[in-house]
Amino acid sequence: MKWIAVDGSFEFKRQQIIFKGEPTPFTDNAGREAMGCAVGLAMNDQRFAGGEISATVEFSHIGSTNAVDVVFYFDPAKRWFASACIGGPGHSFAIRHWDGQWTIHNSSGIKNNLLPNRKYEVAVNYRGSYVSLSVDGVEVLAATLPFSLPPSQTGIHCIDDHDVKIGDYDVSTSPGRAFVVMQFSSPFNEIYEEVIRNVCKEFGIESHRADETYGPGLIIADVVREIADSEFVIAEITPANPNVYYEIGYAHAINKPTILLADSNLDKLPFDVSGFRTLFYENSIAGKRKFEESLRKHISAIFQKAPISSARKP
Repeated sequence: MKWIAVDGSFEFKRQQIIFKGEPTPFTDNAGREAMGCAVGLAMNDQRFAGGEISATVEFSHIGSTNAVDVVFYFDPAKRWFASACIGGPGHSFAIRHWDGQWTIHNSSGIKNNLLPNRKYEVAVNYRGSYVSLSVDGVEVLAATLPFSLPPSQTGIHCIDDHDVKIGDYDVSTSPGRAFVVMQFSSPFNEIYEEVIRNVCKEFGIESHRADETYGPGLIIADVVREIADSEFVIAEITPANPNVYYEIGYAHAINKPTILLADSNLDKLPFDVSGFRTLFYENSIAGKRKFEESLRKHISAIFQKAPISSARKP
């Protein structure tokens, strides 16, 4: 694994990273000079679209604001990132993102519970838009982000006025997933097998339908988790299926990217989805190639968007 410091001072050893924290002067909002913590960001060459990132973290002291973030998404153009952290102001753990200011998606714990000179085993699991943080094998926090993230590199973000040791950093990737919502009958089964599944594979994405895991007894909690775990949702809306529309509604509610499909022979889209861009396809041998090309473009567009920038409401 190759590392480089983007901000701050780091020492990179074979199995350990040391952030060289120190008191740092700054000007507060009232224009007064004060002392704060140094800030550092180090990134590595590991590509990540989902899976687990683990490391050990050891603080040499515990202050009011010091923290170590495990970065699971980084936008090098804007230098924005999403992360799970141990430490931070007023809490022990947090899932958050930085886009010029911090947005905390969930936090827990009392900062005083953290101890200096103690090695904490930290693991961040990320899939789709669902993130969980485990410390010493205990899941302490989870959140569903209001966006899905494209593949990027991983790293460490540190805030401290003392040295911090990060060891045993490891990235274990797993394929991204697309949750496919459709009626379980012909010809939709063939569309799924012959077009949707194959095009998703080209992007390193595993397509998944509810019936492939749970069978006819699927409950709504499972659907919610499947949607949260997915990179995006593909929904076939040709038949008037209430279950399909419910799942589309939930995906839209959590800002999950959703690709709507409909047979070109459909006379009229239902009112509730008529305002959304829909990929109309011709269910024929001649129309298959154009269908595949259009689906590729839709998936590419999802991965090219800047997700964090759309998360903050005006």
